[in-house]
Amino acid sequence: MRRALLIGLAALFASSSAASADRGVALDLGKLEIEQALTPGGGYRLPPVGVRNPGDEVTTYRMVVGSAQGLAGAPVPEEWLHFAPGEVTLKPGKTRKVSVRLSVPTGADPGDYETLLAARIVSDGGGARVGAAAAAKVTFEVESATLLGAWWHELSTWLTETAPWTWIVPALLVALGTASQLRRRFAFHVERRA
Repeated sequence: MRRALLIGLAALFASSSAASADRGVALDLGKLEIEQALTPGGGYRLPPVGVRNPGDEVTTYRMVVGSAQGLAGAPVPEEWLHFAPGEVTLKPGKTRKVSVRLSVPTGADPGDYETLLAARIVSDGGGARVGAAAAAKVTFEVESATLLGAWWHELSTWLTETAPWTWIVPALLVALGTASQLRRRFAFHVERRA
């Protein structure tokens, strides 16, 4: 009888703690206003966003681009924003930084843009749960640019982000070509005298 009572109490506590398990999400960034006008064709690194698990169970979060009614600017297409990593799994109380990159395409319309960077709880498929999310508002302006100027900006952004290899390889090719031309024009002969 005593053993059955202990097993019953243990089951009651286990079920009540499972029922009161808390899942949530928090971001360490409330809003981000980019003061400088962005150029079409450019790639921009935004400040990293800290995703925190304030709950009491291990939870997986997915980074998404959200929109909400009442935003003043044009909505930002999802393909403009890239997250690394796109999903994070966190233990209770832990935080992880997520890198955010904004790529403004060469054909982007000039004007004001607004969006929400959100971390959404990924449903584990175990029953009906509300997918809670936390979001940070991002606002920026895209300046007008010619298509040629946008392409040039895209190329220079790529060269900068892939440096130093985009500078080392051409410099090495120029050095090898110069050495080859010098060898053809001048004869070098080294002798060893005793």
